[in-house]
Amino acid sequence: MLPMQKMADALIGSRILLIDDSVSFRRLTAAMLDKLGVGSVTMAGSLAEGMREMNYLCQDEYGAPEFDLVLMDINLPDGNGIEACQFISSHASTYNIPLIVMSGTSYAATINQAFEAGASDFLQKPLAGSILANRLGMLMALKLRESGEHRTESTPCFQ
Repeated sequence: MLPMQKMADALIGSRILLIDDSVSFRRLTAAMLDKLGVGSVTMAGSLAEGMREMNYLCQDEYGAPEFDLVLMDINLPDGNGIEACQFISSHASTYNIPLIVMSGTSYAATINQAFEAGASDFLQKPLAGSILANRLGMLMALKLRESGEHRTESTPCFQ
């Protein structure tokens, strides 16, 4: 098992897609991710916008999306994040991208549905910086380990 700081270090330089309909939530979360050394945060305000960023709605683009992690709200005005998880995790170009679903509710049935649909983790809103760092860092560290990549830089982490 990796120490917590080493797991958070795995986020350095990573590329994250953040899908949430709240502008203030996206800005706050992006600021937290920036403090963790994340390389880029692409923000989408709707499910359709997020799917476009992942090249699902662009007929001219067929390549795999260039994201290391996806953070997605469950309740979006134009679609259901759980159904999107199932769609994303079932496609060859995106099945290995960790999907973290978020919600202000903590109903066990909803959380279980998310995991059954392919979610890698669930985070309850509002997000705590240290939990965000540890959970996303752990998922990124596992992904890097599976792919054989390593990140050795260090950055300040939430305490």
